[in-house]
Amino acid sequence: DYDSAWNNRGVALGNLGRHEEAIASYDKAIEIKPDYDSAWNNRGVALGNLGRYEDAVASYNKAIEIKPDDDSAWYNRGVALGELGRYEEALASYDKAIEIKPDYDWAWNNRAVALNNLRLYTEAIASFDEALRLRDYQFWLAWNNRGLAVLYSQGYKAAVKTWDDGIKALKPQTPDYEQGCGELHRRKGETLYEYAQDEPNPFPDWFEAKASYEQALNFLSFEKFRLRHLQVLEEFLKVCSALGDNQTFARRLEEGTQRLEQLVRECEFQGEKISLARKFAAFDQLRVDIRLQSNNINKEIAALELAEKRKNTCLAWLREGWDYQPPKFHYKDMQKLLNPKTAAIYWHISPVAITTFIIKHNQLPKVLSPVSHYPTPNPSPQARRGRVEGEGLYLAHLHQLQRFEGWMQKWKQAYQDYCQGNYTSAAKETAPWRQDMEDMLLNELRDVLEIHRLRDYLKDVDHLILIPHRELHLLPLDYLFPKRFTITYLPSFQIGLKLLAQPFNQPLGDNPTNIVNVGNSELPFDNIESVALASLYPGCRQLQIPPVKQKALIDALRENTGLFHFTGHGDHIPEQPRESFLMLAEPDKLTLGDIVDDDELDFSQYQLICLSACETGITSQESLVDEYVGLVSGFLAKGANYVVSTLWRVDERSTAILMIKFYQLLKQKESPAAALKQAKDWLRQLTYEGLAKWYCDLAKELYVPVCRKYLETEALIIENDPDKMTSSEPVYAHPYYWAGFILTGKPV
Repeated sequence: DYDSAWNNRGVALGNLGRHEEAIASYDKAIEIKPDYDSAWNNRGVALGNLGRYEDAVASYNKAIEIKPDDDSAWYNRGVALGELGRYEEALASYDKAIEIKPDYDWAWNNRAVALNNLRLYTEAIASFDEALRLRDYQFWLAWNNRGLAVLYSQGYKAAVKTWDDGIKALKPQTPDYEQGCGELHRRKGETLYEYAQDEPNPFPDWFEAKASYEQALNFLSFEKFRLRHLQVLEEFLKVCSALGDNQTFARRLEEGTQRLEQLVRECEFQGEKISLARKFAAFDQLRVDIRLQSNNINKEIAALELAEKRKNTCLAWLREGWDYQPPKFHYKDMQKLLNPKTAAIYWHISPVAITTFIIKHNQLPKVLSPVSHYPTPNPSPQARRGRVEGEGLYLAHLHQLQRFEGWMQKWKQAYQDYCQGNYTSAAKETAPWRQDMEDMLLNELRDVLEIHRLRDYLKDVDHLILIPHRELHLLPLDYLFPKRFTITYLPSFQIGLKLLAQPFNQPLGDNPTNIVNVGNSELPFDNIESVALASLYPGCRQLQIPPVKQKALIDALRENTGLFHFTGHGDHIPEQPRESFLMLAEPDKLTLGDIVDDDELDFSQYQLICLSACETGITSQESLVDEYVGLVSGFLAKGANYVVSTLWRVDERSTAILMIKFYQLLKQKESPAAALKQAKDWLRQLTYEGLAKWYCDLAKELYVPVCRKYLETEALIIENDPDKMTSSEPVYAHPYYWAGFILTGKPV
């Protein structure tokens, strides 16, 4: 019953980062002494460290209720409220902390941050000034934040002056002098680089940014600030690339690569090594770029091979372990996937460029450089020093990358709003993400990626293999190309070659058994989809969600071959791909780790994995800094020939219609690629009259009376509506209903 010891134990656990255990200790202290204000305050800190800010606020409220003049609790409460975006309440909390303790410099700083977020910049600057005065102007974070308030209110030149003033004010004897100077130089360099991009002549500011970054790297030395040094070095390399300073770029890139390798070697656990390598994936990506700068075909091939190596390294981390190195994979090996009628489009995204490779049969690769949308500036003689020819091309690359990043942010935000919106079924159709998908979003993406320029190189081919990179994996890239192409996706060339080497499997039309069919009986059209598949392929193994559990599904997958059809929810976790899962009966899951680690699960005899209602992790607002690895990659790595997957939260009814049509075409011995293409084309042209007839025809084939009756009723509803029966307008013409379905796997 020693309450103080329980509280202090919680503090120690918190310092070790074991916040859940810390909360348990604070709870014990509070159980013994319910009015223990310090334990309530500390408990709030631990909750905040876990991102549970609402709970943290409740704990701080309790501490304040017990001790109203606790300035620390008021301050901490403000921090939690700020994290929740409740800036006005946060401001009131900081004011209370300052009222109790007028010289609370951190409270003055955070008060100003809240004012910044409320766009009250003049008041924010005054609060930052007070925080600086209280710390004798040795508070580097307040200098940093003050500069941001000036940036938003007075422009980037005035902000740069603020950071220069801060650097001059900091004294060497200040404990965090090196960190402070380094961070202010970094902030200055970052701002000069980003904001000068909109200037008619950005080069003078970019040279100043380069000098500032060099100072930042000196202050934030690798010996003292290891991870931060590498982060700043990544940003510095972007500036070197902008200036065409290839010599410094190459030298510093090699330095960063070696230091990253050193840090990785020092990691104790495999997971730490992979996490660190993913965090600094930009070093590998920039090594691809540097090979492309010479306009030498051998270097371009080497760049493509290096990009491919990185993809296969990331895929190998699923199973093989950190020390695994993918076998050498050369350009001549990539050619084995192609024939005279097939071409591959291979994208690579780095911090400075989107590169598009076009690979055709028995030809050297073509690197598509973006077209500049504005004239190359004419810099002053001083700015021209250190530059090389081709800066206009760099600006085109930069412009294209900026447009894509802006587009991607807009797409993700619109989709997140759509998923979180409380829409009725009818209102969903008018949601901005749905309404803007075709005209503003996908057509704009087609323009950003310059797909129209690719067509000139593809006149003699009719099949495309698309190999995306990073966030491009989350997008319906096939929609951007003319309808005449039959398109499949691949995670990498090496995966494609592995699939091609597998023994030829008979078309699904010749293989009516050995099917695992997992359906959801609680949704009408999901149930119809499952029953229709069983009708097409009698004898298939049917499992239902609920009650199916992980073990039952794994046993079924081991025992059967041919096809695995899953109608249910899935979630992709890009940062921890092994945790991506198919949801079974709550809380049971089949994770990607379960799939790749099970030596008895061999999908090489599976012609098709169909994940008909899963969606990717596109809702995440975090950018994918490294190669995307998801459920599809895992199934292919285990040998599955093809995987059908969805890129967004799809409509239950149209999905069932599309999938049933897809399987009907497979039954007619179409290839999966041709079947999916034809099914999508059919769905987007389907009228109400055609849909009613299709419902009636399908109903006759189903062996479950309730499903037959449901379809007959749906058909009758349409037939009794003259407007629908006479309309020539397709029901599912909008790309929302069909563009999100993609096929990944063995090339034709």
